[in-house]
Amino acid sequence: MKTMSLSDKYIKVGEISKILGVSRSTIYKWVEEGSFPKPVHFGDATKNSTMRWVQSELEDWLAKRPREKMDV
Repeated sequence: MKTMSLSDKYIKVGEISKILGVSRSTIYKWVEEGSFPKPVHFGDATKNSTMRWVQSELEDWLAKRPREKMDV
């Protein structure tokens, strides 16, 4: 895992949803499955806290995704 720095930007789930073209619930499902970077919680993670994703972690995740379209 990459060390966060003060220059890292934090991204809201709605922005990620638009960029990837998937629903917010899909992003939360991926996090739960362990296939997507975990968000940073600002506040108590057991309650309704503000969550953001670290931009550099999302960029790393995207860079590792397969590029070829698979026939189904």
